[in-house]
Amino acid sequence: MQSLKSTIRSVLLGAGAAPLFLATAHAQINDSIRGAPSEANHFIATPEGWEHPKTPWGEPDIRAKLDMMQASRVPLERCAASYRFGAPPCDMNKVWLTEEEYNAALARWSSQVDVSKQALEEGNIALSLRTGLVDPNIPQRQTNLIFDPPNGLLPPLTPEGKRLALQMGSDWALPGEDLTFDGPEDFDNWDRCITRGLPSSMMPYRYNGGFFIEQAPGYVIFRLEMIHEARIIPTTEVEELPPEIKQYLGHSRGRWEGNTLVVETTNFKATNPLINLAVVGSPPGNRFPSSEELKVTERVVRLNDDTWLYEITAEDPKILTAPFTVRYPMRHDPNYLMPEYACHEGNTIIRYYTETSRHERANPTPEPEQAPVAASPDVASTLDGRWVGRPRIVTIDVDIELEFTDNGNGTVNAKLIGTNLGEINKPLRDFNIDDRVLSFTLPNIDPWRFQGELKEDGTITGVVASAQGGLPVTFRRIR
Repeated sequence: MQSLKSTIRSVLLGAGAAPLFLATAHAQINDSIRGAPSEANHFIATPEGWEHPKTPWGEPDIRAKLDMMQASRVPLERCAASYRFGAPPCDMNKVWLTEEEYNAALARWSSQVDVSKQALEEGNIALSLRTGLVDPNIPQRQTNLIFDPPNGLLPPLTPEGKRLALQMGSDWALPGEDLTFDGPEDFDNWDRCITRGLPSSMMPYRYNGGFFIEQAPGYVIFRLEMIHEARIIPTTEVEELPPEIKQYLGHSRGRWEGNTLVVETTNFKATNPLINLAVVGSPPGNRFPSSEELKVTERVVRLNDDTWLYEITAEDPKILTAPFTVRYPMRHDPNYLMPEYACHEGNTIIRYYTETSRHERANPTPEPEQAPVAASPDVASTLDGRWVGRPRIVTIDVDIELEFTDNGNGTVNAKLIGTNLGEINKPLRDFNIDDRVLSFTLPNIDPWRFQGELKEDGTITGVVASAQGGLPVTFRRIR
């Protein structure tokens, strides 16, 4: 956990791939998708005449050492990794890279040097560990992980879902938000080394993404590297748990539809985020609630000797207005090393965050005064007043309120009034005006940087970004 915090907060925002094919309805994956390369099998062929292996006891053999991180640079939502001020617009209708784009991406990837592996071969274990925190990824044809809804976006939350999101603990601040910490309940279950939950634990993160599939007669075991979680899934008829028994990872029951494994999971404790923000392109703030009504359905199709296609659907009518489905391929790596993920050993994040939060509240540090920023009379006059902008965050509505002051001498000052989540009332940091382009950092616990332009239509339009990702936002003058 400590390595994730230090790694994610230093990760630069990545560029999204340029899109092409139109989105279409996507059926569940099953045995029928095997064959020639097509959208249905993610352009991964099953060789003609290939026969699906069987275990010694006669069940379909899907045993594998997989690595989710091979798809770790594919954002959850379509175009979510493309939001940068001045970047070309991303085509929301594009589902797949063209063959030419994909081959070019593969060529770039194959020419990269694995610094961690090279350092290990040279005996430099410290460098190998430092550079190996983020697992290598492999270019994919898909432009995002969500295939349903067909627009590649998460469905809106219900009013109850948004209410519950506001009650969740998290150590990741939203734009313009200050967080306080007084104990473990102010953090999520992943910070506390309890679990990542479902469906989040079955999506690509940024590191430690080993996913081993093991089998025994009548059982399939999903064994995950991160937080060393294992799900033991019966594939024969078993007695269902009574509804009053809830578990962090629910109660899973599997079945075979031909050679496709189907797993349905219910009986969840309503304490885990549906999705953790370490999934690239997921909502910032790390507050995506779930309820005891959550049902997760997984499908695993072995396409050939090397590649497995994985699909997971989450439906929670208390939280979501519609289900969503994530799908991506993984390659079998027989040499994948999966050491113990000792999450609790040295996990000081909760203690240190809490002690620091208490100290800062008891000993507040005054915000440095902001020097006036030069601006043309027209820009200064237009900016003068209060402005509100709401970035697109599917889980929580955040209205950011700014105040600009025309000093009447060709300069402007600006501050963050706060958000609907709380008052801040501090000067903007690193405030700058270049002609009609504005940039500043919001003075809250996490550094969110805005870059945008004062448009002719009277709006300030741009992107607010942090290590959590980039969000388009338009500020409008309210007075």
